[in-house]
Amino acid sequence: MTKTDGMRQFTQLIEKLNLSNPHVAPLRALVLAVTLCLSAAGTARADAALPSVDDLVKAFEIIAFGSETRALDGRATLLRWDTAEIAVNMTRFLSEGEGQMKPVPAQDIWAKFAWNHLRTLEHLTGLTFVDSITAKKRPRLTIVFTARDLLVKVPIPGVDAKLQQELSAPGGCYFLSFAGGGMGALDRAFVVVNTDRDGFLIDHCLLEELTQSLGLPNDTDVLRPSIFSDHDTLRRLSPTDEMLVRTLYHKRMFAGMTRKAAVTMARLLIAQQLAAKR
Repeated sequence: MTKTDGMRQFTQLIEKLNLSNPHVAPLRALVLAVTLCLSAAGTARADAALPSVDDLVKAFEIIAFGSETRALDGRATLLRWDTAEIAVNMTRFLSEGEGQMKPVPAQDIWAKFAWNHLRTLEHLTGLTFVDSITAKKRPRLTIVFTARDLLVKVPIPGVDAKLQQELSAPGGCYFLSFAGGGMGALDRAFVVVNTDRDGFLIDHCLLEELTQSLGLPNDTDVLRPSIFSDHDTLRRLSPTDEMLVRTLYHKRMFAGMTRKAAVTMARLLIAQQLAAKR
């Protein structure tokens, strides 16, 4: 299949998932984030001193159960992907006349950035990310690249226009992850990237949004340097970031866990990871 097939596949996905579809209407955006990408550049240090168990557990709870969007803050259950394979589609949108958007293939360098981060996340989570075109599967993770003035116009089924406007207003990058059922298992996700930024910030935005779309939607400065801190601009996860992702996707964690149960289990898993590093 060609890259043109990818554009057709994206269009077909949007048509299948429009709001008139009764199977999509009940879906609710349970995870939201906005990345401003305006923070000072930082580099993750592999030799940085390890934090305490308490600090890591505090960070996990803030990141996993909070949200940068006030309406979704304070969730009671854990969100994560509970599927072995996730098909990925990457598309670029260009402006074409009044209010029209034209889908074209994403630039190779942007796709390379994204796939590099997805491979890292595969290693940490046990998930498998595949190209939706090659695999001939419905995309569950869609990565959209577009200019700042088009961020608000990206077609994302099931999203309120005012909410998308709120997410787009800062002019950075954002993601939306959707749970397909009542237990908190993620069903699909969209990552939208502002291509008016330089390559460094595009790479950082991709890393942050892809990581947060896994079920870690919030930011915190409890741990630094960190992809979850607005004060760090990283192009690879820090050692503590990796521990938090591993904790969420450990086999003893599952979608729908209560906050209390998840935090209790996270403490045990984090303590084990720290002990192994010391």
